[in-house]
Amino acid sequence: MDELKSQLLRFNSIYNDTNRTYHRLALSLGLPDCAFLILYLLRMSDRLYTQSEICELMCLSRQTVNSALKTLAAAGHLEFVHSDGNKKNKLLKLTERGISFCETSVDRVIGLEINALSEFTPDELELLLRLNRKFAICLRAEAEKLISPDSR
Repeated sequence: MDELKSQLLRFNSIYNDTNRTYHRLALSLGLPDCAFLILYLLRMSDRLYTQSEICELMCLSRQTVNSALKTLAAAGHLEFVHSDGNKKNKLLKLTERGISFCETSVDRVIGLEINALSEFTPDELELLLRLNRKFAICLRAEAEKLISPDSR
């Protein structure tokens, strides 16, 4: 068990180091973490999202996401558009200004990530992805034992 605790500390250290790197990147772009993550999601995806979907995907509070969205909208980076047949749930869409901003900021971060992943062999990359997925599945299964049915 002590060996597993030691390895868990190493794992958490790596996870935290990665999060610190993303935080520093967001700051260097003049963005709060949440605003950066929203722009990143919109650049990496082929679809538009509602505020509720972003909250769920990122496991962030509605208040945190709303604040970031207001900041991004005030800067002219995104707009809210009505989805077909639904006037209530507005979709978030990058404006031309937002696209231009992302091209010089968020896209550069995506490029850094691609460069980092290119340091792996195809087998190493597949193993990294497989093991991270396995950990996520195992952790979720263990968490279900602790989480009450009411909070699921």
